[in-house]
Amino acid sequence: MSLFKTTISSLAVFAILGSSDLVWAETFQEALISVYNGNPRLQAERSRVREVDENYIQARAQGRLTANVSGSYGYINSRSRGASFIPGVPAESNYAEGYPGSAQLQVIQPLYQGGRVKALKKQAKSAILAAREGLRNAEQSIFLSAANAYIDVIRDEETARIRRNNVMVLSRQQLAAKDRFDVGEGTRTDIAQAQSRQAAAESGLAQAEAQLQSSRASYTRIVGHPPVDLQRVPQFELPASLQAAIALARDNNPQLLSAYFNEEAAGAAIDVAKSASRPVVSLNGTASASRDQVLGFNEADQAALTAQITVPIFSGGLNKSRLRQAKHAKTRLAFEVRDTELAVDQTVAQIWAQLDAARLSLRASRQQVTAAEVAFEGVDLEQKVGTRTTLDVLDAEQEVLNAKLSVVEAERNLNSATFQLLTTLGVFDTVGIRLPVETYDPAQNFDAMRYQGMSAIIDRYVPEFVQDVADEIADIPGDLEEAAVNLVKPTGIAGAAETIGDAAIGLPQDAAYGVKTGIDRLTGDDPDYDPQDAIPARPVIIEDQRMPPEPSVVEDLDPGIVSDKERPDLISPKN
Repeated sequence: MSLFKTTISSLAVFAILGSSDLVWAETFQEALISVYNGNPRLQAERSRVREVDENYIQARAQGRLTANVSGSYGYINSRSRGASFIPGVPAESNYAEGYPGSAQLQVIQPLYQGGRVKALKKQAKSAILAAREGLRNAEQSIFLSAANAYIDVIRDEETARIRRNNVMVLSRQQLAAKDRFDVGEGTRTDIAQAQSRQAAAESGLAQAEAQLQSSRASYTRIVGHPPVDLQRVPQFELPASLQAAIALARDNNPQLLSAYFNEEAAGAAIDVAKSASRPVVSLNGTASASRDQVLGFNEADQAALTAQITVPIFSGGLNKSRLRQAKHAKTRLAFEVRDTELAVDQTVAQIWAQLDAARLSLRASRQQVTAAEVAFEGVDLEQKVGTRTTLDVLDAEQEVLNAKLSVVEAERNLNSATFQLLTTLGVFDTVGIRLPVETYDPAQNFDAMRYQGMSAIIDRYVPEFVQDVADEIADIPGDLEEAAVNLVKPTGIAGAAETIGDAAIGLPQDAAYGVKTGIDRLTGDDPDYDPQDAIPARPVIIEDQRMPPEPSVVEDLDPGIVSDKERPDLISPKN
């Protein structure tokens, strides 16, 4: 089953990019490329994923062969004197001196650990996939910050330009008021009103310039270089309906997918806890040699190969407590996944409403600019013929200014809401918007270090083969029973043979259960061993009250590590 559904393949992004002859002009796409290649926070997240990759190697190592070599070399000077039992005869004295040395090689190959290694590897794989989704979430968050910084600079540059032009217009209004006063057509009140508006405009311009410098500083921190002649922002075609947007977010939101993988890892943690109550079988080999021994044999060589089995009998309730704890953790994560699903739905719905409001606000603001400009022209003409005052003209000019600033802010809000929606949908990354950049694939690091330490052939086949064989050891008694039953079926005593087989298989388990129960009762503790492999946790039943529950995207995943490359392109740019 593919990790991502293809029901949203019709999504596309088209960019309306203005052509520019300036060499240093920077497009929206180029800014995101700079972020992707140089942002330190994104580099840190990539390192964190590589750090998590090592958990798989450490888990796999617990089921593999280990070898240790030890040795010793030193100097011994030994003197001893016995007792004399015959009068007149001195006691016998012994003297020994030498440089003894020894060396030992120990090799241990685990054969069966109750499924612990397999569960640890599954847990590590789920954690790696969750970390990769965390990296994708970090990439989207950084892209969102860069995109907002980009549109903030554009907004503040346009705001500063509008306010600068307003200062120039009010300066002309002030000069005109003085000219009318000089010819006797105006008053000092008109001059004072024009001066007041000009001072307010200069104050607004100073604040706009300060805000522009602040936005440029934020842009430089995120993108890595100062903004220079930023071009128009691409426009994105979004899902046709709110329900389509929610379905897309359910399939692709990295926070939600990370929660799914964390829940899967918690399920593997239950198997890890169960393995602590199961036998451990290992094959131990030792080879040792000693030379120039002062006491005992002067030379000795020894080689041994032994099979060792360890059966846990009593743990004071520790193993069972850890199993319950793992089950509770799994239940908690299941509820957290459901909460994340609802949070994603809520976020999409809220941003969708903000988008509708931003579109209406932008349309109304543009109409306001058109009406305000017409009104200003009329008031200006009426003021020249004496039917309007200077204050009426200044008020009309202020309305034009406010309308233009509203358009700039509405455009910024619309773009910001679009970026937020794309981020929540899980498509605002290099693959989703098809940035022309060499994409970082976290699976490459995993594949590169997965076979380090041994040759690729040995590391790939030999230890895994041993581990596969070890997993079958627990099934050997059952296989023998089945073979015996099939053998005696023609004789008509299959039922008796099967009964005997069942009793034989249950003897070790019953004996262990009896010993453990007795010890637990003597120590005043509840029995720590359950032949039914503990009581299963109460199932978590979560009903979706809003719509039919969406199927989980991780239930049928391939247990192998999958690459983000398998995710289909969600949106693509058109220049």
